[in-house]
Amino acid sequence: MDESSVPDFSTQWSQFTDHRGYFVSEELLDDVLHPFVRVQDLRGSAVGEVGCGNGRFIRILAPVAGRVVAIEPSDGFYNTQQMVKDEGFDNVELVHREVYDLPAFEPLDMLMSIGVIHHTPDPLGALQAMRDRLKDGGRCLIWVYGKEGNELYLSIANPMRALTQRMPHGLLKAISTGLTPPLWSYIQASKRVKALPMADYMSNVLGRFDLETLRLTIYDQLNPTIANYWTKNEVRDLMERAGFRDVELFHRHGYSWTATGVK
Repeated sequence: MDESSVPDFSTQWSQFTDHRGYFVSEELLDDVLHPFVRVQDLRGSAVGEVGCGNGRFIRILAPVAGRVVAIEPSDGFYNTQQMVKDEGFDNVELVHREVYDLPAFEPLDMLMSIGVIHHTPDPLGALQAMRDRLKDGGRCLIWVYGKEGNELYLSIANPMRALTQRMPHGLLKAISTGLTPPLWSYIQASKRVKALPMADYMSNVLGRFDLETLRLTIYDQLNPTIANYWTKNEVRDLMERAGFRDVELFHRHGYSWTATGVK
């Protein structure tokens, strides 16, 4: 993330710290990693996460993996640091740097990045830096926004984001609060009418979040200065140009891409 992106998430992760329920569950992480790997498949492995935010998935990985590297450039790092201390996770290494400036550490079996690469100014450079931190034969896994399935949403969100990304935190938080009830209503409608746009995602992901997490989700969509939505071919091209082989992609809930490749 560049200088215009890190402050966005520093504010976000400093203000939204009450993560709960499905949002911080192993079930959700398995859903993101599906169909390539499950959390329990990582038992004893050396695993890292680029852009761990407040550490919601580090909390899940630490009891399973043999070693975990938690990487976060924003002020969310300090929340992860406190969580690791409180939980007594002695197998977690904390790195407060951008992905382009990672320190030398023992190579990993797997390095994941969930909802982060599409917010970076240099996604190819980010993926190349991730590849450099993997063992030979190690796996990279990313989850990113997809263009396919989001056409209607983007026609609304992009003009809004042009305004909201410049707003002060308090105003953006108030707008997110105001938009939460309409989103909740659309989720309920999606559960009944499967033909609605993004109905699968609304029903099976957002429909399992509480209202506070829905507010965070809205804020997260309207806050970032950089937010790319990529086609399947664009994601594959990024992975292959970064040097990964055996690249595979999965269209998650019809709106995003989970992609994996091997060093």
